[in-house]
Amino acid sequence: MNLTVMATVLWATGFVLNAVLLIVLLSKRRYRTVPWFTLWIASQSLYTIALFGAFRLSSKHVYGIVYWSCDFLDVVLQLAVILEVAAIVLRRRERWVSGAGSRLILTGTIALFIALGMAWSMHPAAGSELDALFARASVFTTVLVFLMFLGVVIASRQLGLGWRSYAMRESYGFIVWVTIGFVTDGLHAYWCTLGHFNLLENVHIAVFQLAAVYWTVVFWLPEPAESPVIPESTDSLEALGRRLEYRQRSSAVPAIDRTSPK
Repeated sequence: MNLTVMATVLWATGFVLNAVLLIVLLSKRRYRTVPWFTLWIASQSLYTIALFGAFRLSSKHVYGIVYWSCDFLDVVLQLAVILEVAAIVLRRRERWVSGAGSRLILTGTIALFIALGMAWSMHPAAGSELDALFARASVFTTVLVFLMFLGVVIASRQLGLGWRSYAMRESYGFIVWVTIGFVTDGLHAYWCTLGHFNLLENVHIAVFQLAAVYWTVVFWLPEPAESPVIPESTDSLEALGRRLEYRQRSSAVPAIDRTSPK
């Protein structure tokens, strides 16, 4: 199977899987729980149509413009999905768990600097400065999304959210796909795997399609009851401790008053 036929098959398969997943999200009304994820999946179908049309009907230059425009919008929506998952995972009763906001900011800051460092230190095997810039941008966005999503998943596990919830199930499919993207972009950036570029990209696409199948099954099934979670914050524990200490002091006052003076 040549690369053109393989690309056509992957595009067609991806479009069908994204469409089926979108139908499930809309028909089961899961979009109410994960609106940004639903919008991201809808955008994948539009990207497939736009890229396929540009690939078959336009020049390489036009395809490049369409590809990088879609890629930029895709990264923005991926970051929105990360923040959506964080809002579900790191909030209790419409309030952020104590320390969750600062942890999210710290994770984003660290991820930003690591992504910038990796993009700056790479040596892309590119034919022009523009291609090199695009390669650096690809590594930057991939590393940023990977590290932020990884940080949110780790934080959610530490906060005790059950893996069977919609947010966590969505996260696991996402993190596998982003990890493969992190590996393939790393290979392109530091080992200059231009001879295997199409193969690695097709592997990345195939993993996304497997994730789409997983998400379709997950969002078709009802969400199980939420697992018990740990107390909302350390602040609540400290407040409880202060109340207990106050009660102990209060209960000691009558005993002192009843003691006869010597």
